[in-house]
Amino acid sequence: MIEGMRHRPKCGRIVRNMKRNTNVLAVLLCAVGLVALMSALRTDSQAQDLTDECIGLPYGSPGCPTRSSSSSAQSKPPHCGDNFVQSGEGEQCDLGRFNGLSSCSLLCTALFCGDNIITPYLGEECEPSMQEVYVLDSKTNLLTTKIQYLENSCGRTCAVPTCDDQGLCEGGCQWKFKPPCPSSSSAAAVVPSESSSPVESVSSSVSSDSSVSGVDTTSSSISSEEFHPAASSSSSSALTAPICGNGVVETGEECDDGNGVNEDSCSHACTRPRCGDAIVQENEECDDGNRVNDDACSNTCKSARCGDGVVQVTEECDDDNHSNIDDCPNDCELSVCGDAVMEGREQCDDGNFNNWDPCPNNCRLPVCGNGIREGTEECDDGNRSDIDTCSNSCTLPLCGDGVTQRGEECDDGNQVNDDACTNGCQKARCGDAVVQAGEECDDGNRLNDDTCNNSCQKARCGDGVMQPGEECDDGNRNSFDDCPSSCKLPICGDGLVEGKEQCDDGNQMNNDDCPNTCRYPTCGNKVLEAGERCDDGNTEDGDGCSADCRLEKCGDGVLQTGEECDDGVSNSDTLPNACRVACSKPFCGDHVVDSSEECDGGNNCTEECLRIPFIERYAAALSSVGIAVTVLLMVAGVLFRRRLVHLLSFSQKTSLGAGVSLDDIPLDELEMPWHKWK
Repeated sequence: MIEGMRHRPKCGRIVRNMKRNTNVLAVLLCAVGLVALMSALRTDSQAQDLTDECIGLPYGSPGCPTRSSSSSAQSKPPHCGDNFVQSGEGEQCDLGRFNGLSSCSLLCTALFCGDNIITPYLGEECEPSMQEVYVLDSKTNLLTTKIQYLENSCGRTCAVPTCDDQGLCEGGCQWKFKPPCPSSSSAAAVVPSESSSPVESVSSSVSSDSSVSGVDTTSSSISSEEFHPAASSSSSSALTAPICGNGVVETGEECDDGNGVNEDSCSHACTRPRCGDAIVQENEECDDGNRVNDDACSNTCKSARCGDGVVQVTEECDDDNHSNIDDCPNDCELSVCGDAVMEGREQCDDGNFNNWDPCPNNCRLPVCGNGIREGTEECDDGNRSDIDTCSNSCTLPLCGDGVTQRGEECDDGNQVNDDACTNGCQKARCGDAVVQAGEECDDGNRLNDDTCNNSCQKARCGDGVMQPGEECDDGNRNSFDDCPSSCKLPICGDGLVEGKEQCDDGNQMNNDDCPNTCRYPTCGNKVLEAGERCDDGNTEDGDGCSADCRLEKCGDGVLQTGEECDDGVSNSDTLPNACRVACSKPFCGDHVVDSSEECDGGNNCTEECLRIPFIERYAAALSSVGIAVTVLLMVAGVLFRRRLVHLLSFSQKTSLGAGVSLDDIPLDELEMPWHKWK
């Protein structure tokens, strides 16, 4: 306890010393921080001054930073040429076998006007001069650079492409001639082009079809750490060049003919024509300006083509011939079994990997009999026996292969089922369920009363076999026997006269002309049937029941016992000479004047139907009239006697003449008293 007390003051001193040392350290750290901050501020101020001074100056101008250079050459991406753009491997385009023959290079980079590579097959004659200048990135406010095209202000110059704000460019890379430069000037001034937008990068992004989409106008900001120390003050930003085309051979020129013809003895570049000068001369097919023999233009300035014996980058082989069935086909690509193109030594190529179709996976046609089952072969026993378990066509034996195997009656090798050999390899017969020639049907059974009988004829009414749906079938087409031609038993009352029916009025009335038996009544069978009034068992008239089984009566036209006559409907009580309604003959007194009568009835007709004479008829009347007349004459004679005498005398003298005979005097005048005769 005492020992502990003795050490306590020592620990307190240690703590106080530690606190004092910490304060000193904090002061030192603050001092260092202030010095660093002041240095940084000074550095930023200097960097800002440097940035302001370099903006607009050519890259590498004195006092301006430069990038760290990289000497690594661009290599071909590992999958360049597979026709798929691998952006992660640095590919800008990939057109497969057409790389180096289009706007996509052999290294899968985009070729375009302004890429500093003259590409004749793209129509380029030249590449415009370019200059890299310092600019300030408006987004990051850091110093960066951009590329701008340069043009000669006079003489011959290379036209620059025209680019829009999105970096899409067109045209350019063609020689054009400006007004000649002054003779006092040895070189034309090179100035930034005013006809095009500044270009910030010579690389271009392209779409998958390798069409150049334009120049990439998005530049990366370059921080101060990326620059080298400022360029030396001895560097000059002014560019001068000889004037090609002024007719004067100047330094660096091989010739200068002063014209704009590029294919003559002196090119637009004032060089002598040669293969490899990037100018297609008259005897050249191409000229890509390089010494690469396996690109699109060979070192002999001949266009690369399949069959020239040179394996180009885009070719897998080139055997310098035009045979399409050797190891190197005419497209200079090694034949690939399964690409659906039959080439090289392939005998077939169906474009799939099915080994059991007509073209196996080795693209060789299968050979039946080699003991190897391949292609569409069902078997291959390696022999030429056609009657074993594997036929000579390498198919398993089956009906229809044209070979009569065990269990087959025939095998005609076709799929025609209605010939002499069915598809079941059995000889054709009725009942084999196959309709052959001469058969109407064949249901494959031995039932004779179904829809197809055992003679392979379709069931029909009248074939003598009662089929389902038939009520009878007597084997004939007679409609008036016990089985009509409809093979239905006749039904009395259906309105159809069929079978042994004599009538059928379609009703159930038994007392009309057609009874319910559909048989006409038989008069004389002593059976009273429909329509009969009587039936006395005979067909004689005059016995009270006529021959047509009707009750005999006056007026039925049949002379019955007790009848004098019977003219049927001609009986009449008003017509002369007719049989009377009571079936009696006409007689005197029936009030009808017949041909044998003068009259019949009345006051002037006798009982014998004779007329009474006139005198007899009027005798009493005439007697009374005679008496009256006699009296009147006597009175007149008395009263007019003198006159009558005188008239008679005169009459005798004038009228009688030679005399009058008594026969000449009418009877009714004999009684006249004034007449006289001799």
